[in-house]
Amino acid sequence: MTTALTVLHYFYPQYSNNHKAKLLHSPTLFLLSALLLIFQLFIQSLSHSNIKILGYAANISPSEVINLTNQKRVEAGLPALEYSAPLTQAAKAKGEHMIAQDYWAHVAPDGTDPWSFFLNSGYKYRYAGENLARDFTNPSSAVDAWMASPSHRENMLSGKYKEIGIAVVEGDLAGTDTTLIVQLFGTQLSDTSTSVPLALAQPQATAAPTKLPIATLSVTPTVAALVPAIEVTPVISEFPEENFKVGESSQNINKGFSLLLSPFDTTRSVSLAVVLLLLVVMVADAFIVYRKKIPRVSGRFFAHFAFLGMILAIIIIVKAGEIL
Repeated sequence: MTTALTVLHYFYPQYSNNHKAKLLHSPTLFLLSALLLIFQLFIQSLSHSNIKILGYAANISPSEVINLTNQKRVEAGLPALEYSAPLTQAAKAKGEHMIAQDYWAHVAPDGTDPWSFFLNSGYKYRYAGENLARDFTNPSSAVDAWMASPSHRENMLSGKYKEIGIAVVEGDLAGTDTTLIVQLFGTQLSDTSTSVPLALAQPQATAAPTKLPIATLSVTPTVAALVPAIEVTPVISEFPEENFKVGESSQNINKGFSLLLSPFDTTRSVSLAVVLLLLVVMVADAFIVYRKKIPRVSGRFFAHFAFLGMILAIIIIVKAGEIL
């Protein structure tokens, strides 16, 4: 009986709560806000404890990213890209370099450009490209975001690329647990007959390093003259699945206690539940007060309802993930 009265006290307007659901009183709302803040700090603190948070990378397979990329290319009438171990090694090195040097950019603060990772992995390129993504919850959302960006889409659907490498790297970036997806494209120096090499980083073009024998540099070459005609088939290129472990080296799933948790989705779900609860209680409270004709000086129902509705819309619209 006591439990039922307590529930009514918090959710039903009556004499004990001055005819206004206790959940809608200012002290209770402040307490809920404080609890949400504490919960957010707790989620962030898990990354600094002995508990290993398996975030977005646990749901992102490099092989799936390649499959989805090749599907987009085949749909556009282009040949599927072949898996490249050196490009995967370069992608992994780039992701780990961003984590170690704490930056989110194509070019590092110390001036290290993307092409140095190609060369360090032994990949002598004629054409090279890079797409970056962070904090996506699944491969398809990352690929869709790239396809929605004209510059990244140009990389994915470029006819001058023949090979691809993917790495998924987790780590602390700017004080936040982050999952990076590094997507590298390339055509080896010996794969084409033209003597005009080019390296193109999205979204802004960057000239290739001078270490390679470069006769001239052209930012917008004619793709038709560089890429021989290839018959397009809807068959996705095959590659050894075990090779993709190179791109998942940061996922030490078997070391210590692990928790499959997406910090963004967890916080978003809890916030969404709290806002929905407040909206339901507010509507029920206003309806009961109206039916019982209870006078209330500090109602402001519509203002509060509009405010919570705006917060709800923001929570629903906001999504994790960023591309570069």
